[in-house]
Amino acid sequence: MPFIISCAGSFLPAQEAGPAIPPLVAKKALQWMQNSDASKRAAAYRTFQLYGDQGGSIYRRTLEKARTLHEKKLADILSDERSNPFLDLPDISEKLKGHRSRIYKLIKTDYKKQPDKIAMLRHEVEILQKINGRARMIAENDPASLDKAVKGIATALAEVSREMNIIDETGFDRNQLDLDDALMSIYEGEVHLKNRKVITNIRKEIESLASARLDNNASGWASISQKDFANHLNEFRSLFALTPLRLEEKLSDAAVGHSRDMASMGFFAHQSPIPQKKSPGDRARLAGFKHRWSGENIFMGSASPVAAYDAWFGSDGHRFIMFANGPNLIGIGPYGRHWTMMTGKK
Repeated sequence: MPFIISCAGSFLPAQEAGPAIPPLVAKKALQWMQNSDASKRAAAYRTFQLYGDQGGSIYRRTLEKARTLHEKKLADILSDERSNPFLDLPDISEKLKGHRSRIYKLIKTDYKKQPDKIAMLRHEVEILQKINGRARMIAENDPASLDKAVKGIATALAEVSREMNIIDETGFDRNQLDLDDALMSIYEGEVHLKNRKVITNIRKEIESLASARLDNNASGWASISQKDFANHLNEFRSLFALTPLRLEEKLSDAAVGHSRDMASMGFFAHQSPIPQKKSPGDRARLAGFKHRWSGENIFMGSASPVAAYDAWFGSDGHRFIMFANGPNLIGIGPYGRHWTMMTGKK
């Protein structure tokens, strides 16, 4: 049975075949299919309803040409650093992923406090800092302009797929344009979608770190040293996408108390000579901490938060506690030149 294409995008029966589509009409329709104005593209699709059974094959060829042109336009936009500020993100994100995994294993390795091994580890972390900083800098670019351009092309590609499915009488939802599916059919579009996920994840890490910093700095009970240490440690934990630690008042009370006891009573140990404060767990409970504590570090020698961090970083067991994957709370206890750090989970 002869057919025509309706303005709604479906083939309808006709009494007789229409005239062949003039080449100039098909050429003009192809031009309109490339237009950024959706109404003009729709008009181009409707043009073919004026013709009969010869319209199908010509329409298909015209749609295929339109799809090729849309794909080229998308590739041009996504490969141009002037329009795509995320061009280097695939390489950077893969490098970041690989280095995070590799260096985190080094972080969790027991080096028996060998100075050369600790120096190597510090150097590796510095490398990771640079890669992570580059990834964050890229991810913080405004994607609005690129997203708008890509969405326009993806919409046009989805429309072409819809029209091809109508010609083939393929079962599908004619009222739904799947833009992601249209992009996934092209290599550059697939890379773009993967980049968007990477950007989202990096921004979540940045937001999580910023949120923890705001919470820690808003802790009215905490000293500057307590806040500085927590924020300093969180910066390094974020290199490995670890949960940032939030200051907890009761856990910090327990830590401060232990540092004070060590300073006043002249001992340096996790086990206290005070019976009711014998273990870290005893001290946490006595201070009123209602959650689960998970680790404790102690240090003596400086009032500097960075000095305490550096000392613990160079000591394997202490480093394991600072970079444990699980805790989300931290208690910091500076007292003179003594420090106690406790981690826990809510």
